[in-house]
Amino acid sequence: MKPIADILIPLDGSQRALDGLSVATWLGARLEARLHVINAGPRCPVDEALARLGVDEHQRPQLEIHQIEEPAAAAILSAVERYRIGLVIMSAFGESGPSDGSQAVGHITREVIERSAVPVLVLPPNYEPAFPWRSTLVPLSGEATTDESLTTALQLAHRLDLNVAIAHVAGPAGPGESAMPGRYIDQVHHEFAQMLNQLVASACPMCSIEERARIEAFHLTQGDVGDELIRLVEEKGVGLLVLGWHGRFIIGHARVLKRLMWQVRCPILLVKPAPKPRFRLKVGEEFE
Repeated sequence: MKPIADILIPLDGSQRALDGLSVATWLGARLEARLHVINAGPRCPVDEALARLGVDEHQRPQLEIHQIEEPAAAAILSAVERYRIGLVIMSAFGESGPSDGSQAVGHITREVIERSAVPVLVLPPNYEPAFPWRSTLVPLSGEATTDESLTTALQLAHRLDLNVAIAHVAGPAGPGESAMPGRYIDQVHHEFAQMLNQLVASACPMCSIEERARIEAFHLTQGDVGDELIRLVEEKGVGLLVLGWHGRFIIGHARVLKRLMWQVRCPILLVKPAPKPRFRLKVGEEFE
């Protein structure tokens, strides 16, 4: 993860979107990052646009506003590339979002989190502001494609002075199985400790000793992944939940994320794995 120098906040005039601006202001001050406000729609004078979006006068000097006459999701994604954005902060829904749990995120947020090449911090529907953040929780599944979120969490935690807790949830025991299946009752603990050491070691090229020292706790539990993560977030007073994911929000995918969106109150940072360079085998005359 590169240092975050530019943060993008889409605004639509709703209070939910303004909550994202409050988070961005808090983060921007600590990361020394520039704040970019984007609004999709007809252009108008800057002060008029910011007033229409509900931005307080004292906040306006800190912001660079971009008015883009494109559909909202397309405007956000193009701005990410154009202004070299390192982090997008947005609410799960605008003012008209559903309140019955029928959807986890609105269609604009969904398109952004599926297509964005940079991390997206989403404020869930039941988000409750709680500053300053004190800790972050990073669930690890053991998949390299999702566990790259650990590197992002460690680097961000070091900049924000946060403690990092790592969680791994083993699946529930089947009929006739012990709570911790294996040759001995604590086998999974030994295996998880070894896995954690390997994961932290793999982050060494990108994380300093000080960043890795932010890890203060390991939580190994067994049961339903959603239940256990919700419990840990509430019991530990987590300020930020960092999730690695594949970026697919279609039916049958991201079931845990969809549930977390409706049941946690802290921001959720979604981190996709960095794209791998393509390998092409050279044959014939290409070797000469």
